[in-house]
Amino acid sequence: MSLSWFQIISLCRKEWRIVMDTPLGYVMAIAFLMVCGFFFESNLFLIGQADMRGWFSILSLLLMFFIPAMAMRMLADEKRSGTFELLATMPITTMSIVLGKYLALWVQILALLALTLLYPLTLSWLGNLDAGQILASYLAAVLLASSYAAVCLYASAITRYEVVAYVLGFVMLLLLFLLSKAMPTFSPAVQDWLVLLSPLSHYQSMLRGLVRLSDVMFFIAMSGLFLTLTWFELERRRWR
Repeated sequence: MSLSWFQIISLCRKEWRIVMDTPLGYVMAIAFLMVCGFFFESNLFLIGQADMRGWFSILSLLLMFFIPAMAMRMLADEKRSGTFELLATMPITTMSIVLGKYLALWVQILALLALTLLYPLTLSWLGNLDAGQILASYLAAVLLASSYAAVCLYASAITRYEVVAYVLGFVMLLLLFLLSKAMPTFSPAVQDWLVLLSPLSHYQSMLRGLVRLSDVMFFIAMSGLFLTLTWFELERRRWR
């Protein structure tokens, strides 16, 4: 069976309907906007100038809490309820399942980030914003969130319990965060390698308004790695 974009889009639409037809999606969106709004206002009054770099730095932490919650049911619930076995018997490839779930998660993340565009619009009334830096920062946020989504989707694939999937996803993201924070304690040679492997290092680089191909490719490669691991886990279960 070859990869079918029709099947991928169909799975994405199914997941989107689940989010829209249940309170979970609305609760997640409201909670995300409330927390983001709190830190945006706090950062604005603390600095006293029209700048969003502080908020984007905090956003990387907020995504660590919200994305595991959005991804935890994606595959774990399918395995717990037995519907994954039904999917496995259908004429659909495992990679189509993975990409369909990932695309649905990615669209949810884009929708949440789109709602925060109100913040730069508000700041534009208060002062002159660097539009290039804002665009680069949003691109960085989308890429970081996309890689986080792949990590958390993998966490959801290796268990049948949603709470366990959340904890696993959060712990993996936390380890990546702690690795970047512990970087100064290592030798310069090790730091050079950690800078290349740390998603937050690439994220912070893009927040300065500089979009480098190496940073973009890192996030694409990281997402591809964890999507491949997810495919391998589901394929192993499918043929077990």
